[in-house]
Amino acid sequence: MELIRYARILRRWMWMIVICPIVAALTAGIVSFSLPPVYEAQVVVLVRPAQPLASTDPTVAALSAEQVSSTYAKLMVERPMLESVIADLGLKTRPDALEQTIKVTPQPGTTILDVRVQSSNPALASDVANRLVANFIADVKRIQQQETQFPNARSADNLVVVSPAVVPDRPVSPNKALNIAIAFGAGLLLALGVAYLLDYLDQSIKSDEELTERLGLITIGHVAFVPPGKGRRAELVVMDSQSPSAEAYKALRTSLLFSTLDQELKSVVITSPGPGEGKSRTAANLAVVLAGAGHKTLLIDADFRRPSQHKIFGRIRNVGLTNLILQDVTEDEAIVAVDQVPNLWLATSGPIPPNPSELLGSGRLRELMARLKGAFTYVILDTPPVNAVTDAALLASVANGTILVVEQGRTTFPALAHAKQLLDRVGARTIGVVMNKVRASSGSYSYGYGYYYGARSDGHAEPDDRKASEAEPRITARS
Repeated sequence: MELIRYARILRRWMWMIVICPIVAALTAGIVSFSLPPVYEAQVVVLVRPAQPLASTDPTVAALSAEQVSSTYAKLMVERPMLESVIADLGLKTRPDALEQTIKVTPQPGTTILDVRVQSSNPALASDVANRLVANFIADVKRIQQQETQFPNARSADNLVVVSPAVVPDRPVSPNKALNIAIAFGAGLLLALGVAYLLDYLDQSIKSDEELTERLGLITIGHVAFVPPGKGRRAELVVMDSQSPSAEAYKALRTSLLFSTLDQELKSVVITSPGPGEGKSRTAANLAVVLAGAGHKTLLIDADFRRPSQHKIFGRIRNVGLTNLILQDVTEDEAIVAVDQVPNLWLATSGPIPPNPSELLGSGRLRELMARLKGAFTYVILDTPPVNAVTDAALLASVANGTILVVEQGRTTFPALAHAKQLLDRVGARTIGVVMNKVRASSGSYSYGYGYYYGARSDGHAEPDDRKASEAEPRITARS
């Protein structure tokens, strides 16, 4: 399970994992090649400490060889020594700046001093190293000559230049290959860390396993997103036998029927946690495949907020579910057969009511649903998102089952958990989840879900909506 998750993260963020180290390496390469080369000259000095003379003070301990070497290393970079080097070589720099280029290191376990000087000028690095050591040895000898007049003085320490500095022929920095390698590795580690951090923070639904593990919901269908053609009628992908999504909806039909073998399933609510997740498209295509299997199916557009089934099927929604609930038309007038789809009938939303929730929660709606369940094998209801308004929960309470449509990589677990909680409160039976737009990378299907509650006082559809509906012909099967 964990290996699959890690592989999925790598696959999802592969572009970043590839690009980040390449960009880091290129940046390091550009910076390294733009920096001036730095050369390093080295002088090796052997310190031969003299044996201490007998001391009249037994409390005074003799200095060890390592202590003598460390003392000389410290004295070599003191300001007087640096000033003498600057004066001798005629350098135009300050002692503190020169000190930054000098490194004197006693070699552990030995009495050797390793003197290194760095500069962008190889000859200057060699000159400074040799001059510094020569001046220091001369200064030490001068001090030793002064000490010889005291009776308890140490005998003279001996400093020998083992290896004088030569003009370096190769720069020591920048190390271009090493810098590029380090930047590449750092970029790779950073990309991996960011990828796993984003996955940890990402609450979107990505797999069936996570869905079952976190919410106890099963996935009964997977629909890969296929960009629709022109017009909303093209949302009926099952009408095209060449569409890869047609088989997905047929598989959804099979899963739906098998998941309810032991329980009556006459009416099914199709909803989603939020807008734009494909619930209306799922409802329309599921109704078509149910009818195609020989089942007498009724599709009801119960979305009074943003109805869309009349556009998908090329109808006018002046008469529909609203009129049936208000009982101002007969069922034969509001429910019409869909051309070229045997066994399928459609009831549009009808005029937009000013009080959708009250209408859907009324006793008349329950009486209507009871009659429709007796007249049709299956009743499919397209409802608004359950998290947005209470309409879907009201209808789910009177239906035999509810299907939640989620968009892979977009719908979040908190949103789906909230939707399930709302459905559980009204005693709705959640059959499962349809994973929509699986691995969709572009052209995602969505539509604006601008809710509105107003309606014309005469109860009829808006003139603009009528014109838009009349302009779309009825669906025709594509060969």
